[in-house]
Amino acid sequence: MEVKYIGESGTFKSVKGQDVKLENSGVYKCMEKEYHSGLFVRLVLTNGEHVKVKRKDLQKV
Repeated sequence: MEVKYIGESGTFKSVKGQDVKLENSGVYKCMEKEYHSGLFVRLVLTNGEHVKVKRKDLQKV
């Protein structure tokens, strides 16, 4: 499923420890089950990295 990141733009740590940049209003992919059940959601970026963000900073597309 696709979600829009509505939090503040900035640099975050990926699950592997890399610095990645998330943009406000950027569209990312995540698992629907994870979106509905967890406080934190792992976003999948285009380069394959995973970033954990708070669900309140996401909006369904």
